[in-house]
Amino acid sequence: MQTHYLNFGPLVGASSVAYDLEKFQTRSKQRGRKPKLRVAAPSAKARAKAKMMLFVKVMAALAVGILIVVTMLYSRAVLTELSQQVASKYNELEELKSENIRLQAQLESAVSLRNIEEYATQRLGMSAMDKQQVTYINLSEGDQIELTDQSPKQTLFDRIRIVVNDLEEYIPEQENIDGV
Repeated sequence: MQTHYLNFGPLVGASSVAYDLEKFQTRSKQRGRKPKLRVAAPSAKARAKAKMMLFVKVMAALAVGILIVVTMLYSRAVLTELSQQVASKYNELEELKSENIRLQAQLESAVSLRNIEEYATQRLGMSAMDKQQVTYINLSEGDQIELTDQSPKQTLFDRIRIVVNDLEEYIPEQENIDGV
């Protein structure tokens, strides 16, 4: 092995900092044998294990695929069944709506004025009102109270109370100046 050293000597104005000059040394390379890699054929046991793993992977993928297909078919079947139930309930709703319309018409015909009049005359024995049974009241003269012999007599206390109530209606309420 040859070692060459470079010597620069003292430089004028150079500092006394030490340099690692070993980086600049040339070294001879050692020539050794590189190990050769040799790929050996897998053993029968390793090949059988690899085939088994491949078989397991294929079966797992197949099982997942079958599971997805079965799930999709089941969901379609449930969807179809629910759609049929919705259609059935919709038809039932339409039937009930038409029944409601029929019953409303029947109710209106049962309570019509003609039917009520017929029931009152035939079943209850009532008759239509005559013109002689009509009494007209004239309210243009104002409010008046007529006492009959059967009306209760007012005492002196009742008359005083009525007068006081009438006076209270005509006298406006006065508020205190203080707002109390």
